[in-house]
Amino acid sequence: MLRTKALVGLAALALVAATAGPAMAASQRLRWRFDSASAVVTTVVDDSSHGHTGTVATSNGGQVTAVTPGRDGIGQAVKFPAMCTTAPCPEAIITTPAAADLDPGTAVFSYGVWTKVSLPELSDTLGSNLLQKGLWNTSQWKLQIDPPHTGFPKGAPSCVVVEPGGVNAKVANSTVSVADGNWHKITCQRTPTELQIYVDSNKTGHADLGTAAYTISPAGLPVTLGAKSVGSNNDQYHGTLDDVFYNDYLAYPQP
Repeated sequence: MLRTKALVGLAALALVAATAGPAMAASQRLRWRFDSASAVVTTVVDDSSHGHTGTVATSNGGQVTAVTPGRDGIGQAVKFPAMCTTAPCPEAIITTPAAADLDPGTAVFSYGVWTKVSLPELSDTLGSNLLQKGLWNTSQWKLQIDPPHTGFPKGAPSCVVVEPGGVNAKVANSTVSVADGNWHKITCQRTPTELQIYVDSNKTGHADLGTAAYTISPAGLPVTLGAKSVGSNNDQYHGTLDDVFYNDYLAYPQP
């Protein structure tokens, strides 16, 4: 079954190469599929071939566990610690060290995950950070599910970018929730002028960047999946994730 999934993935990459040229095919910079991960996950292979191996970090007895099937009915996905309301709560992330090819600067790029989460796995007061590089007070790109806020349903994801020094934050809020217990693909992408969010290939929100010179450069900071850290107030995600990616091209080309 895993071989079948790998062949499907290779076929998809071949199609990209045929339609967009070799440069696009070579420009997926991170891809975590989790199919070879152990039952209690410790490391994750980077299927992009760029060497961004994921390593699990935990605190308070947290674990990342492999679950089957993955988002496409074969292979594996990863489950993060269950909802907890009494501290100290189990915490766990998958992280890879800082790398310059994951710092886009002013270039276009896209990143995202497949998520499976239900409303009871989301807090009414705390955020759930799915994927990020950098922090709010540095520079940052991030995908999150925030607590409910005016005008948006509970379980609606958002994409966030921040310029160096923690300034000029932009948030693209989705008008669509993903917290129904089914698999959903969430993609964030930066065009020359916008930060956009897509749910299941439909554009569900955007934010104006104001200028093509808008700079996203979380240099020296790691990528984290499932939370921002394993420290206090870590914005732990409690659902399941699969097929994590970062591309230095637009997942959804613009007209």
